[in-house]
Amino acid sequence: MDRNSPESKQRILNAAAGLFAQKGYDGARIDEIAAAAKVNKALIYYYYKSKEGILSELFRTFFRESTSLLLNFVERGGHAENAEENKRLFEAEYSHYLESHKDLLKILFVESLKDNTPEVPLFRLVDIAGNEQNERMNAIAEDMKLTDKQQQQISVTEFFTGVMPFVCYVVFKDKWCRHFKITEPELNKYFGLAMEATHEQYHKNRKGKF
Repeated sequence: MDRNSPESKQRILNAAAGLFAQKGYDGARIDEIAAAAKVNKALIYYYYKSKEGILSELFRTFFRESTSLLLNFVERGGHAENAEENKRLFEAEYSHYLESHKDLLKILFVESLKDNTPEVPLFRLVDIAGNEQNERMNAIAEDMKLTDKQQQQISVTEFFTGVMPFVCYVVFKDKWCRHFKITEPELNKYFGLAMEATHEQYHKNRKGKF
């Protein structure tokens, strides 16, 4: 049993994400994850101690990487400098990243809707403190000099009109296309128009300010 194989760890995480999305976190079992990852249960317990440890690692990595994409966008000027080019680049990067983590997004949805959860995982997509980017975030905060009220307004707007539409699009687009009998390119076109009329218009009204 190779206890230092990055490949084995990634197989465990990939298998867990798929099973959590399919059966729910509560419904998936460690022995099923081991079978899907083609490792024994002892290796899973060696790496992660418990099923909760696996989920925590999945979330930690996801939030660190998604935060990095957001900070890249802000550091390039956000909506203020080269707005159209920067917007297209960010949307392509962010959409691709979310699409490649569709299983994990489904888990985030379910876990965020539970009444007894100590925190709402989806909120960490905008409440990014602690997502392992402190130096970069501090530099941006110092440059922007936002008041608490301004920060609250940005968080609300970005979550409900920016982040969540992207997340919902990735999670529901296949079912939407089947239900409403349209193609994915058609849905993508309509989604783009909806974002232009809502989230992007908000930034235009703020004259490019993030």
